Amino acid sequence: MDLYEELPGSQLLFDPEFETFLEALNANKVTCVDFLTLKAPDLAKLSQRSINEVIRFQQRLIREYDAQYNSNSTKPLAKQIPNKQFTTGDLGIDEVLGGGISTNCITEIFGESSTGKSQLLMQLCLSVQLPISEGGLNAKCVFITTEGDLPTNRLAGMIEARKDWQELGISQSNIFTVSCPDLISQEHIVNVQLPVLLERNKGEIKLIIIDSISHHLRVELDTKSFKDSLENKAYITEMAEKLQGIATKHSVAIVVANQVGDKPLNENLDPYNLNVNDLEYQLGWLVGWKNSTILYRQTIQQIGFQKQQVIASNADSILSDDEDYMLVEEQVRRIKREEDGEKFVESGIGGSTSALARGEVEEADNKLTELKPRKNNSVKKTIKRKMDHRVPNLGLTWANYVSTRILLKKSYAASPMIRRGELKKYKGSDTSDFWQVKRLLKVVYSSFCTPEEINFKITKCGVESV
Repeated sequence: MDLYEELPGSQLLFDPEFETFLEALNANKVTCVDFLTLKAPDLAKLSQRSINEVIRFQQRLIREYDAQYNSNSTKPLAKQIPNKQFTTGDLGIDEVLGGGISTNCITEIFGESSTGKSQLLMQLCLSVQLPISEGGLNAKCVFITTEGDLPTNRLAGMIEARKDWQELGISQSNIFTVSCPDLISQEHIVNVQLPVLLERNKGEIKLIIIDSISHHLRVELDTKSFKDSLENKAYITEMAEKLQGIATKHSVAIVVANQVGDKPLNENLDPYNLNVNDLEYQLGWLVGWKNSTILYRQTIQQIGFQKQQVIASNADSILSDDEDYMLVEEQVRRIKREEDGEKFVESGIGGSTSALARGEVEEADNKLTELKPRKNNSVKKTIKRKMDHRVPNLGLTWANYVSTRILLKKSYAASPMIRRGELKKYKGSDTSDFWQVKRLLKVVYSSFCTPEEINFKITKCGVESV
């Protein structure tokens, strides 16, 4: 029977009187709709149980449905608890977010692997414990993990690195945590265990974290047919409404991490004029793409794939130059030319015929030609930045319930050694030293602030703006 899906909090599920009765309903595939639409004699035949037992179960089920309907009645906005905000633990990030993380709504943090999503979430479960005078809510947190256990060692390190937080009583003991090994466990925790925990600790919990919301969904939900897609959409809608209902009812902030997928360039053979109301037109702004990527995709879409080769140079001019990559390449090429020049001198080119004697005349001439300075009218090779192609999972259905969407990005810029032109002094062999990590936090959209972005770094203390 689908009683758990229809009424997850039904007391009939835990009543010993109906334990064998529910087993019979499952065996005979009797649904809740049957109990709401059919008469008792018909239900007795379907379930192969006594009519008295059917009547008792049917009456209690109808009462529970009535209670749920009355509890979901429309409430005036005046009775809604106003939103509160708490600090992220960093003033720069708070300013970008319009004051911090808000309660009564869903905040999404998405990005590729190793961009710092879990680091920021762990910092939030500590900052919410701060006193109200320090920007917190003096509250506890629930941390639901789907990809492993909560890294308590990292939390301990963050607390230890912030002596002022230790003095204010910030502790891991104020964090409720549970791990979901599969989608069924995640569903049961969100629908049953979490509401019970919030009721038992009424007013004490102000933050619920799920890391990550889409991990089990993208693995376990079928996408083989259009029917599967419709069912997945309904499932995501139900899940989002449940989370939004919890946030509103208990005045808590729900912050979730979301994974990303690829959105390849649509290589249509025929041009297609995008309308401003099309999702394909609006997608770039909903997922935090650069303006150059948005314009490039729209241009390619409208000219058609067959004509792309004809005006490829014009389309590519939309994308910004990757100045850091070109700077590193230029430094490496310059050092290589200098080293090759020294080798030619040492081998006696110009003063000795050892190279020529080995029949390397053509090779030597070519290498010497490469050592000549470029002419002023020579064209320097231009390298473009990679086009954005990552989108958060769960699609527009989920995005409609997200009040604040935050993108975390990790890229690489030329290291200070490269920028100072000191590559020649480098004696190592690891090319990763040519680069330095650059992290970006971007508010894609929010109900509480305008889209902004800020650079940050990950330290012992957690996430800090720079």
